[in-house]
Amino acid sequence: MKIRVAAAVLAASLLSGAVLSGSAVAQVLPKATRDKIVQSTVMLMPTGADGKIDGSLGSGSVISPAGYILTNFHVIGDIDSRKVSEWILVRTVKFVDREPEPTYWGKVVAADPNLDLAVVRILETYDQKPVGALNLPFVELGDSNSLTVGDPLFVFGFPGTGGSTLTYTSGAVSGFTGEDTQGSGRQWIKHDAQTGPGNSGGGVFDEKGLLIGVNSAININKSSSTSTPFARPLAVAWGLITPNVPRFVVRGAGSGGPTASAPASTGQTSTGQSSGAAPQPKWPPTIALGQNYQVSIQRSSGTPKTQSWALTLKDRADNGDLKGTATQGSQSQTGYVAYDKKADLVWIDLTRDGKSMTSCAFEVSGLRTSPWVGRAFYYSDTNADPERIGDCQALVRTGAAPAGNAAPTPPAGAAALKWPVKPTTGQTWTVDVQGRGVWTLPLGSRSDKGNPAGTAIAPGGQQWNAVYYYINDSGGEGVILDMTADGKTYIGCEFVKSGVTGRSLRGKAYLYVSKDDKQGTELGSCVATLK
Repeated sequence: MKIRVAAAVLAASLLSGAVLSGSAVAQVLPKATRDKIVQSTVMLMPTGADGKIDGSLGSGSVISPAGYILTNFHVIGDIDSRKVSEWILVRTVKFVDREPEPTYWGKVVAADPNLDLAVVRILETYDQKPVGALNLPFVELGDSNSLTVGDPLFVFGFPGTGGSTLTYTSGAVSGFTGEDTQGSGRQWIKHDAQTGPGNSGGGVFDEKGLLIGVNSAININKSSSTSTPFARPLAVAWGLITPNVPRFVVRGAGSGGPTASAPASTGQTSTGQSSGAAPQPKWPPTIALGQNYQVSIQRSSGTPKTQSWALTLKDRADNGDLKGTATQGSQSQTGYVAYDKKADLVWIDLTRDGKSMTSCAFEVSGLRTSPWVGRAFYYSDTNADPERIGDCQALVRTGAAPAGNAAPTPPAGAAALKWPVKPTTGQTWTVDVQGRGVWTLPLGSRSDKGNPAGTAIAPGGQQWNAVYYYINDSGGEGVILDMTADGKTYIGCEFVKSGVTGRSLRGKAYLYVSKDDKQGTELGSCVATLK
């Protein structure tokens, strides 16, 4: 029996009956280790198409103090359609004898339906305010390749069979198997710890308390009434973790100490201790005539869609707010940018008729990234209550923008791009991938096939290999940019003629989890700008 998708197995074998698996192991984790894992284990509840909690739940492990959670794909999305939930409610454990409390909202930042693995990033508090810099309890990562048959292991999660509180069980490694759960390989860890349906996505730990797997599925043989739980080894998840998660800590077999990923730009070290005050954005930001804002509105209510508007501030409204014309292709409307001192928010308002209005609200924490991150609201008229419709991003491209929040300004007199755009060595580009920040890419070399290439510097300082391609064949004409940090997982940006604006290429970004992944998972917008 194949268990590529644990959701189907769990639904068929566990949700329909109280079938459990498990056997006790005498060895237990030290209390301090258990407490740390408990504080890092979360319940995940995805939202449906209507934006409401759909009733399903799973578990996850916080693997970075910056708020990144490792879980199963089927916990936060649908394996068959390859679609993920717009928002995931993150519930944390305050007391082990109480249900986990709704604490945060997160979004999927990396996912592989074939491996049934995903990474969720915490972005908002439960009352929908940006979280800013985080320093959460998290688990260290171990070496699943060092496991052998009989090694003890420990499972944390919310199986549901014993209520809504956290459950801790123990067992041993029963063996290993290949992808089809029949042949040779180490794509799955077989074990005998007691598990239930809500354990999906939860952590499996070794005797040192290091995360070595993700509990994923159960294979039940009805004829013999036997069951075998399966966990994905951590080794299978590295393609998702390495390029997408900052500040994780690895304590591999025989390493003698932790090895940390490159720290994120929050002023925290990889071990969670403060290394100095995090740089704060200027607040309120400078708003001035001549500034150009690229405003992206991601609607999650009604029909989900993303709109991107270019707004240049050229005039003042009667109340003193700066305004201009926002354009998207042939469409236009009036845009306003202002700081609301009473609410302590920066607002970007877009309106066609002066009555109904789409508004983006940005708090100081939302300016810690580039582009800015905020919330989107809709007002049916000036007297109506606001309706939360999704999220906003805003990138200040020119003018007197606050330091650290604007993309580089093109040189004076620089010519606009003309199609066909063919990047070449000697150029420097900035690459803005929606929700992931801005890469700086100098093209200083060529690939084996002669395409311009270079080392892109990610927002956290990580180096990515990048290659530009111009293609024109039977499949169409376009420009493609591939970036990878590990040679396996790629972020690809695709641009076509209609996306040329000034010195920028505007297109879509996709995540490819391997060279064999032909479809990829859409990440959102991608803007490449020639400096």
